[in-house]
Amino acid sequence: MWVDENGDMRRKGSVRGDKAPQTYTKGEWPHDAVPQPDAPLPVHYSLTLARTLDDLCARRGLSHRALSLAAGIAPNAVGRIVRGELYPDLATLARLEAAAEEPIYPYRAYLTLRRLSE
Repeated sequence: MWVDENGDMRRKGSVRGDKAPQTYTKGEWPHDAVPQPDAPLPVHYSLTLARTLDDLCARRGLSHRALSLAAGIAPNAVGRIVRGELYPDLATLARLEAAAEEPIYPYRAYLTLRRLSE
């Protein structure tokens, strides 16, 4: 455990204690961003998810706001995910997949990351 700058207790390696995903990358989110070598695992998932959502919206001619509203989540949620400003929770992912009617979660991304680190 450690104490963050606000005096809150955090666990090392904890997503809740991590900064926004975009802060662990170089390049413009989501398509030109590259995670730093020491980026936490959730950053890689967030980046893959951001690219998937942005591509889905472009392919369907939807705004990020329209997808958010179709999913019944905050109107700015998809935009914030695509910009790497937050880590979405499981309920948000479920709503987005249901609204999109296609998979968006980066299934088995850890296997790709494992291969890259070997």
